[in-house]
Amino acid sequence: MLRHSVAYDQWMVNIVTTEKNLAVVTALARELADIFADIASIVNNITDARSGVSLGKEEILLHGQDVITERIGRFAFDISANSFFQTNTRACEKLYDIVARYCNLTGKQTVLDLYSGTGTIPIWLSDKAAQVTGIEIIDTAVADARKNARRNHIENCRFLHGDIRQVLPELNQTPDVVVIDPPRVGMHKDVVAQVLALRPETIVYVSCNPATLARDLALLSSVYAVHKVQPVDMFPHTYHIESVALLISR
Repeated sequence: MLRHSVAYDQWMVNIVTTEKNLAVVTALARELADIFADIASIVNNITDARSGVSLGKEEILLHGQDVITERIGRFAFDISANSFFQTNTRACEKLYDIVARYCNLTGKQTVLDLYSGTGTIPIWLSDKAAQVTGIEIIDTAVADARKNARRNHIENCRFLHGDIRQVLPELNQTPDVVVIDPPRVGMHKDVVAQVLALRPETIVYVSCNPATLARDLALLSSVYAVHKVQPVDMFPHTYHIESVALLISR
């Protein structure tokens, strides 16, 4: 799996294998690094999962650093191999501008970001919110998010590690705005129920899968009305689109 930083023209190579064989992957990493000077990171993720995933049970750094750095707008972000980050960083700024506009923050609201990844959305919204809390299940992504907040001198963002279904009930707070940016499978039905119980005034739902977006909006429709849906072409030359939906409590 390849990651590219547009801002710094750096590449990360993630060699995904089903078993540990350091002799083979180390030799491959050495050859790649000798040929391509713009490779800043080479890692080996080891997984026996029977699916097309790059997330490994073990990760080994083979060359360079364990992260690459990218910029969105004025913010810089460190990205590790197992952290989610939007692939089209040029269009991502447009996407996040729509998210910020739909959130309609005045500096006084609290924001909860579900599936917060490396902290891009919380950090993007930080100068318009009183407090932003992100929840993410991948520990390396949470570590990246906390580091990204520090490097961008953001003091009103916090990032919690764990399954949303376990973390959300322990928050004991009702946010003014909830931002939801789930993977392609959408929200777990238990998370939908928890969001309905929270009943924030505004939900901004970011989706890369129109089918699961439609399903989840239907599940939320008992409490929320869909005011706007804006597609964003994040994946040129494919039929895939990203969408941002604005939901307001009835």
